Amino acid sequence: MIITIDGPAGSGKSIAAKELARALGVAYLDTGATYRAVTLAGLRRGVDFSDAAALASLAAGLDLRLIDRAGDLQVLMDGEDVSREIRSGDVSDHSHFVAGAPAVRDVLVPLQRRIGRDLAERTGGVVAEGRDQGSVVFADADMKFYLDAAPEVRARRRCDEMRADEQPAAYDAVLSAIVTRDGHDRTRAVAPLVKPDGAIEIDTTDMTIADVTAELLRRVRAHR
Repeated sequence: MIITIDGPAGSGKSIAAKELARALGVAYLDTGATYRAVTLAGLRRGVDFSDAAALASLAAGLDLRLIDRAGDLQVLMDGEDVSREIRSGDVSDHSHFVAGAPAVRDVLVPLQRRIGRDLAERTGGVVAEGRDQGSVVFADADMKFYLDAAPEVRARRRCDEMRADEQPAAYDAVLSAIVTRDGHDRTRAVAPLVKPDGAIEIDTTDMTIADVTAELLRRVRAHR
């Protein structure tokens, strides 16, 4: 069974996807980690982020592996564990260049599908979260969800996540970054952030993560 959860930053999709995967006893997959890994590699190597061909060449030359560790995702790039580094603010600020480049997506989307289907075969299912899971990567998923919330709430959640990870977080700056990223994600020419056809939409503005997980689990069990 393949379940997709899409939505903007701070909507609660990452935590909800992890919790849902744990509850179902299946694998968790964040395909956005592949774009972040390429972004990290680009920053380290000084690649011009406006050069799509250079980004695609970089992506094609990386050995990227996503490993589910009991609901937590380990990201290996050329054998190095970069699970923490790819969540930095600098990577977040530049990842839209990578995710919006068609040539990069031509490299990474097939990889994401292979990883997802391999995980599903080995564990009985996968919960994949991102911004184009139900619309592009796994358009034939068994179930699709779309989570959203007010930008102010999403910014507050993101600040809490960053502080818990011992990263500096100023609310106004985070809110501005989220609004800017929303614009990039929703208007990019390739695979923009949309509610996938057939997806169940859930507004998480006034919900706790426990509420969201319980609602997702209820819907999945009803579908089964």
